[in-house]
Amino acid sequence: MQAVSERVLGGLGPLDLEALLRGLPQATNDRHRDYNLSLVRRLGTPSCMADLLAGYLADEESLRRIADRSYRHVNHFDKIVLVDSGDPRGYRLTLHAWCPPYSEQELRDELIHDHRFSFWSTILTGRLTSENFARPREGDSADAPRGPVTAFRQYRYSPEKTGVSTQANFYRFVDEAALEMTGETVEERGNAYHLEYQRIHRVVLPRESMTCTLVLRGPRERDFSNVYNTSYPSTDTQSANVMFTVDELAGKLRRLRQALLAPGDGRPS
Repeated sequence: MQAVSERVLGGLGPLDLEALLRGLPQATNDRHRDYNLSLVRRLGTPSCMADLLAGYLADEESLRRIADRSYRHVNHFDKIVLVDSGDPRGYRLTLHAWCPPYSEQELRDELIHDHRFSFWSTILTGRLTSENFARPREGDSADAPRGPVTAFRQYRYSPEKTGVSTQANFYRFVDEAALEMTGETVEERGNAYHLEYQRIHRVVLPRESMTCTLVLRGPRERDFSNVYNTSYPSTDTQSANVMFTVDELAGKLRRLRQALLAPGDGRPS
């Protein structure tokens, strides 16, 4: 694994980024995991991201490929897939942008889930607040300190893909499940963190300004993730995704680039 210097990242273009991700090994030890955390933090610096977004905006073919695999996620954020080789053993790089205002119904949605893969992420704009959950452990004494425990319906989520484009979402009902809220984490702009695939959480939707993260997704560790809520029926369910147009995508990337280059943290004072 060859270290990538700040100087090299400074002039990174879309093709350079794809080559960089192809060369990443699976993160099987602390050294690789720490490297990926450092990498995503450096990629997420305002100057590096602004240059990278400018490169995409100047390349109509790159914009078309990205638009064909990017969409409004059911969890109320824009999922913009910058790099995806289609290889489940490879890495993927995405932008996740939560853009208020949200309706009262959207703010009440539970959106609790784990993942099919571990990932590394850095906060590009705004502040990311997450609530963390766990399955109550059998054998815990009744008087052991614990957070609120809530009953949910559990589903196994699997994407339905055409090539690298996630066209639909399939949720297989599993059973009733209890979750304990174990705490809250807050990540400020410029912070970077690593999340293991089995960790259960939900992102609290921002109310004031855009929160955008850069996510380096590791190789797939299982074929499904778990989703917990009380709004889906106690049966299998499905939803479709609508891909962004090139014009829609370009507008979102321009807005993000402007936010990255603006002074301050991008939140109202």
